[in-house]
Amino acid sequence: MSDADKDGSADTIGNRIKSLRRSVGLSQANLGESLGVTFQQIQKYESGRSRIAADKLQRIAQALNVDVNYFYDTRSGEALPDREARRGQASSTPEGILFNEHFDKIKDPRARYLLSELARVICEIEAGK
Repeated sequence: MSDADKDGSADTIGNRIKSLRRSVGLSQANLGESLGVTFQQIQKYESGRSRIAADKLQRIAQALNVDVNYFYDTRSGEALPDREARRGQASSTPEGILFNEHFDKIKDPRARYLLSELARVICEIEAGK
């Protein structure tokens, strides 16, 4: 692993940028132009060779029409067994099973993100936030 990425976060964020950029039909040159950087710099971001400053990541999120949180794994601090246990509980209901079957078939990362954001907002509303 490079010195620029000891924890793997640059690789993860870069992969998410690349996947989303492709799903919305933008080339590296198009995205770079909207950010004022070269396509080579976009290549470095996507490959994890260059870390992305917070303001630049915010501009990338705006260019790709997602919230900046899309690029972060919000559950990364949660232990894997805890996540799996919670997922197992949700999957045990008929609705949960049906939801998971359909969600797993969604290939567009932006659509998956938007659906997960909808679920989060519904949970917040139910919690009275």
